[in-house]
Amino acid sequence: RPIAGARISVTGKLFARVGDTVELVGVWAEHERFGRQFKVKQCTVARPDTADGIVAWLSSTLPTVGMARATALVERFGAELWAVLETRPHELASVPGITPANVEAICTAYAEHRSERDTMIQLRAWGLTDNQIARCREVWGSLVSVVEHVHGNPYDLCKHVHGFGFKRADEVAIRAGIARDAPERIAAGIEHALDEGASNRGDCFLWGATLEREAVKLLGVDPNKLGAGLRLSIQVGRIARRGKRYYPTRLDEAEHRSAVRFARMIARMKNAEVIDLGERRQQKGVIVQADKQNYG
Repeated sequence: RPIAGARISVTGKLFARVGDTVELVGVWAEHERFGRQFKVKQCTVARPDTADGIVAWLSSTLPTVGMARATALVERFGAELWAVLETRPHELASVPGITPANVEAICTAYAEHRSERDTMIQLRAWGLTDNQIARCREVWGSLVSVVEHVHGNPYDLCKHVHGFGFKRADEVAIRAGIARDAPERIAAGIEHALDEGASNRGDCFLWGATLEREAVKLLGVDPNKLGAGLRLSIQVGRIARRGKRYYPTRLDEAEHRSAVRFARMIARMKNAEVIDLGERRQQKGVIVQADKQNYG
């Protein structure tokens, strides 16, 4: 435990500004070059509670407020300053040099700060870490946009943000209030089952019965609930249905392109002479195909 008032080195994503008072959650680590450091997993900005801390925060966060005005505000309002900013901002104009236009700019900046703080609290409540929030911002920009995407469809996380698979996105979705039998959850689970079949077993498609079994096992829902999610995935073009076979759209399209190219190749080879190197003899229009290739 560090000595009170001692300086420490911290690493990690810090959603904080100069002058902020922060509460850090993390672990201590020993760096071979820089020595003992605190690796931050979560950073929460708290209101500064000392005069120096408040002055530093005001002067670094609010427009038109330098050190002199920040000091004057603290001297004028003391512990009431936060209540004045939130409920009686017009009183700020009682400090010499602060005009009504300054008050408006200060109120706008303070509201943005509060919105950002509240948004971070919301995202953390949904189970996202600060590092994951930072990666979301790299994809979607502002915190407001991150909230809109995660609230609108949490399963976009596993499609667009590095480090999220279906199960992690599903945890966020459940905490964000998505029902277990919601069509968007079922659609995401079905798509994940198809992707798993392709990446783990090399299956270009799954038979309907197999897909149903995999999806029920993954999602823990009644099989009768799968229909709405399946229709949604087909409707938006993420799954293709061919009879009783279900494909990820990208593999269905790839298979179609391969068939077209194969047909063109056959057409070009009708009169071609092909040498069979194994038996050293000539044949006309020979095409060899593995008879045990697994497409499903």
